[in-house]
Amino acid sequence: MTLPSTQQPAPAPAPRLVHHRGRLVPAAEATLPVSSIALRYGVSVFEGIRIYRQHDGEVAAWLLPQHLDRLRNSCLLMGLDPGCCDEVPAVIDRLVEVNQVAEDSYVRVAASAGNPGDLGDRADTVLTVSVTPSGRKRWLATGDGMRLTVSNWQRPSGEVFPSAAKNISAYAGPRLAHTAAAAAGYDGCLLLTADGLISEAPTATVFLVEGNRVVTPRLADAVLPGVTRAWALATARQLGLTAAAEAVTPERLLAADEVFLCGTGAEFAPVREIDGVRLPGWPDCPVTTRLVDAHFSQARGERPATSVPWTADERRPVEGQLR
Repeated sequence: MTLPSTQQPAPAPAPRLVHHRGRLVPAAEATLPVSSIALRYGVSVFEGIRIYRQHDGEVAAWLLPQHLDRLRNSCLLMGLDPGCCDEVPAVIDRLVEVNQVAEDSYVRVAASAGNPGDLGDRADTVLTVSVTPSGRKRWLATGDGMRLTVSNWQRPSGEVFPSAAKNISAYAGPRLAHTAAAAAGYDGCLLLTADGLISEAPTATVFLVEGNRVVTPRLADAVLPGVTRAWALATARQLGLTAAAEAVTPERLLAADEVFLCGTGAEFAPVREIDGVRLPGWPDCPVTTRLVDAHFSQARGERPATSVPWTADERRPVEGQLR
């Protein structure tokens, strides 16, 4: 016989609420119809946004205006309503409040074609926003370097699908590439263009360091215009380095002093080897370390954030100054 405990059991944590169709609901209720255009044709764009705990104990979204600019652009490219982006800052604040967010977290903002329809039908835009606790990935948490392979899968050119659209369908092919790389024992992979140039990782931008030069593939090489990519280019220049977007061959990548991946979800991930070839500078990664330190000091409000407008056009002066 089990006697009743004199101690009250700890209350179960309240389910996290998400914003969906203008309401706060449990995550399990934030659904779309199986006949929706989003599920039938993959019309759903999204942004990942980091929330960081500040030095004063509050939390704040990092580079939020730039992420919203990219989300608006994705909506326009995919025929969704960019006006939904205007309410995102207030929605994030509300979710932080009701979910009592006090730690580093990841915000996912999705704009989806939520109505049933056929291929050519107009899309009714549904906004969904969630906040999930998220700390450092393994690469920053432990100091391990990634082992990458150059995949046989390619990134489609902008003539096949708009590279600037952060749409869920754009991740189907990269997911296959990542799965194949993991099955072969690698931590991740890099995708090539049809011309054999390095493009990007499935969910992150790749950078290489050559002396005092920081280089990343051009947007023209089927690269998603990353917010962290733009920040890293601008911040490298502030640190006295030369920052450039250039054509990158696999051979050039293997000869680099340092290689790292960066993105909102990944933050930063140093690379130690590619296709079994150890990078010359590993494990010393002084440039990567300087960028990581700058990122967290800015993201936590200890130093002013680098001023970097987001752009999807590398020919515009914003990023043209970095070349």
